[in-house]
Amino acid sequence: MAFGFGGTILNWLIIIGTLLAIGFIVAREILKRWRLGLRVTAGDESLLSDNSISMKTITDAPEGSVIVSHVPAIPLDD
Repeated sequence: MAFGFGGTILNWLIIIGTLLAIGFIVAREILKRWRLGLRVTAGDESLLSDNSISMKTITDAPEGSVIVSHVPAIPLDD
């Protein structure tokens, strides 16, 4: 042992600290995604103004619709 007993304790403290930090980050992400799922299921309208969430595309169309970029939508009257 080049570092002696003190080096072993330091290594274990670094390993435990790293694992705790990784565990905290993973747990926070799981909790955030779970809460987001609950809010989406509940239809929480405050999601639209929540700065911690970015929304790329909102589409409300019949099943089987296709999104084509750079083509304007034209309503069809029957």
